Amino acid sequence: MLHTALKSRGMPGRLFTNERICIGLLVCLAACGVPLGQFVPAPEESRPRDFHVESSEVRSIQLYGGVEEALPIYQMNNGPPLILEFDLMNWDARPLSAYFYHADRTWRRDLLPSEYLDSYLREDLFDYEVSRGTLNQYVHYKYQFPNESIDFRISGNFIVRITEQGREDEVLFERPFWVTENITRARLSLDLHFAGRSNLPVIQPLLRFIPSREIGPAEFNVTVCFVQDRHLLTPRCTERPSLTEQPTLLYYLDPEESFAPQTGRYLIDLRDFRPGRGIERIDISTTQYSAVLEPDYARFPDLESVPRLRGQAVISGADPSLDTRAEYVEVTFEYVPPNEMPLPDDIYVTGAFNGWRMDSGSAMHWVPATGRYSSTKLLKQGFYEYEYTSPGIQTREILALRFARTDQWYTGLVYYSDRVVNTDRLLTWTQVLSK
Repeated sequence: MLHTALKSRGMPGRLFTNERICIGLLVCLAACGVPLGQFVPAPEESRPRDFHVESSEVRSIQLYGGVEEALPIYQMNNGPPLILEFDLMNWDARPLSAYFYHADRTWRRDLLPSEYLDSYLREDLFDYEVSRGTLNQYVHYKYQFPNESIDFRISGNFIVRITEQGREDEVLFERPFWVTENITRARLSLDLHFAGRSNLPVIQPLLRFIPSREIGPAEFNVTVCFVQDRHLLTPRCTERPSLTEQPTLLYYLDPEESFAPQTGRYLIDLRDFRPGRGIERIDISTTQYSAVLEPDYARFPDLESVPRLRGQAVISGADPSLDTRAEYVEVTFEYVPPNEMPLPDDIYVTGAFNGWRMDSGSAMHWVPATGRYSSTKLLKQGFYEYEYTSPGIQTREILALRFARTDQWYTGLVYYSDRVVNTDRLLTWTQVLSK
């Protein structure tokens, strides 16, 4: 059972059961008179500068391990392969190529292919199928790796690049994933803490592990990184272990560097494509199906229990035939700000359908006649989380008026700085859900 601790200093304190963290945090919010706007979420996932943004031809990218909502983390030697799925929105069914790159823990690409691949330098993708009986024709690709042609010599952070066949620089998209050794076990727990001048509650992650003899004095060459929910490209890391529980090493973030609860995300279920469950109205009378979602109100708390998809999209679920039978739908999102007045900064709607990015394609426009923001996107039938965000902190404070959720996934990653291979190996990882 997951435990959390309520404490007044930076070191771990008295433990409480995980089931109490949600209630305890909400009681603290109410008792302390803390406005929900104090929990200002960070902007959308910021990608390293050399990550390629996907081509407009590509839709519905999924990279996962085992099940669609699982994170793309592969365990070397005996783990199940990762699965990459995506669609090309045209009639041109053709082979593509996959290239792989190793990166250090900061996502800086660092090694030659011969140093991290125990296989060919690229693999061509021949497993694709044209959609059947859909209004918008598309080509669905499915690729599993590692396999007989592609395997990894070392662990760490990786990037897969999909390109036109044999043309490495003609990039369609890139996605990150992780390869772990799991040569040691780690245990992740969470503490409820209070930080800052306003004494606001934060979630402090703590990771314990016993280093193996192979890596030597771990206190000098191990870095532990923590991530909250889907923010795997923007971890918070520490290199300073506590030695109070030797031989176990304890890594934790200082309270000021820990995580505030995220505001509640929204959920869209397009699988059945009918009014209700967040869909206000649909139109199937034209050559392009469309749906208008129920408006999302700034001050409407999200108290219902909805599943956590860890930032991933769920499209086929238990029915793989949906990969090629699902329709693409023009979906209209509407956000109603306080007092139905425009906000100081631009608003963006982001989700698994666009890699959680703020870009021109995710920008919303203000509609004075209705007092709301609106944006329309072409989405494949499926199950998605999404949220509204902004580059401006003042506007993000307003967007944070939604009730903060405490049931969030936290991931701990244990990196070893290996001077022999001159990169960061990923020794192990672990996850816990705070709820």
